[in-house]
Amino acid sequence: MVSPPAPAPLNCRWPLLSLALLAAPAAHAQSLAGLQQAAIRCFNGTTPADCSAAMGLSHQLKTRADAETELRCYTALLGLESRLSLSMQGHGSIDRDHRSLKETIFECRGLNPS
Repeated sequence: MVSPPAPAPLNCRWPLLSLALLAAPAAHAQSLAGLQQAAIRCFNGTTPADCSAAMGLSHQLKTRADAETELRCYTALLGLESRLSLSMQGHGSIDRDHRSLKETIFECRGLNPS
């Protein structure tokens, strides 16, 4: 019977962990930019997948906003999700949708790295 390979020593894992931690702020900035792009595509009626992508990114950002006690950002994301939901159902309002997105980007700017 062959035994499983031994796990890598802890000191070999640190470079990977350090790399992941360094990439985290950039990933969050990309999440906000990605949310903006996906929401615009959703509001413009491209595909339901764009709305789903925007909802997923919004959920990730809401989790982070909650952890960082960024309540204004969290609330703005909730509002944006309602606009995305209406847009998915074909009941969006371009002006309101884009105002909600603009407010969300403004309120969540604190989630970006400085």
